[in-house]
Amino acid sequence: MTRLRRALYGIAEEAPAVDMAALVDQALAGRRRRRRVPAMMAAVAMAATVVATGTVMTAMRSAQPQEMAAPGITDLPEGNVGPLGYAYETPCKVDEKRRLDCGAVEWRVVTRTGETYRLPQALAMTAKDRRVPVAISRDGRKIAYYSRKARAHVVRDLVSGSETTSPVTVKESRIGPGSTLVLSDDGRYVVFDPREGSKDPGLLIEVSTGKTVKVPGKYEAIGVRDGVVELVRYLKTDLWLMPVTGGGKPVRFDGAFMGFSELAPDGRTVAAFERRDEKKWIQELRTLVLLDVSTGRKLRNVPIQGLPEGRPVMFTGPWRSGSELTVVVDGTERMYAYGVDIGTGKAHPLTDYPKALYLTLPGIVNE
Repeated sequence: MTRLRRALYGIAEEAPAVDMAALVDQALAGRRRRRRVPAMMAAVAMAATVVATGTVMTAMRSAQPQEMAAPGITDLPEGNVGPLGYAYETPCKVDEKRRLDCGAVEWRVVTRTGETYRLPQALAMTAKDRRVPVAISRDGRKIAYYSRKARAHVVRDLVSGSETTSPVTVKESRIGPGSTLVLSDDGRYVVFDPREGSKDPGLLIEVSTGKTVKVPGKYEAIGVRDGVVELVRYLKTDLWLMPVTGGGKPVRFDGAFMGFSELAPDGRTVAAFERRDEKKWIQELRTLVLLDVSTGRKLRNVPIQGLPEGRPVMFTGPWRSGSELTVVVDGTERMYAYGVDIGTGKAHPLTDYPKALYLTLPGIVNE
């Protein structure tokens, strides 16, 4: 889920019951983007106006994953089920009086081979109707979620079937609007942000031992790899490659950037999008900027070629190699992943996903 959509959900969760899917779509029309940008502020203001009037929107979008309505879906079995392709949260229902009923919302996972399972042990909605994130490792082998029973985060290995429950308890009430969850490649660490965009600090948790390191609330975690947490503070913009034991110093970039990728395999580069002109946001979100993580220097722009016309990149995904980065584009009926050659800017299609307001992809934070 994009940060923009999460921000809109945060507003909607504080307001009278409306159809949040339609609310988000209306607010996002022509201004779709994530992570602390002027367009986000404008869309949030629009959503707040719609909610404040108590307007009841139309029913949930038809472009939801087909699996949501599929009969006979079973709970995730024990043992080896294979790597995951994605996870999604089922939508709230709308009753005859057009009120939202979120009591049956649940997380479901879809394997790479296409099997769909319920994940009932993963809390999907808090008692205060706050949505609860899950996270999938880059290779799809592991998933992290919050267990209401354990009052803690759990990491499940989808290949071995093993589960590790964190000894660090987290009150359900701490999970606020826009909460995020990040999982390391090896499943050893999770980063829990209780409320995205707030001053409430996040928590880096070593799942097996319970060791914790606080993450300042002004930073957002992008990923955890090779003993380093990638943290970003937007608008300024700072990038902090913090060791999992704590420490290190942030680097300031000259300009406003968003949509950061994970650290490239070279250990020296990240990709992002630069915001300069509000009127050219689609063009900006089709041009990657390579940044030096040591100096904060902008290395070069990479205009992306071969994406669907008029569609901006919604978010960056994992690096497929030292020269190819994954990006995801939001289409009319589906979401599409492309591999982008950062040398030439040429993009080629990789796969596609069903559209859902809460879709989580491997290696992408709470999407």
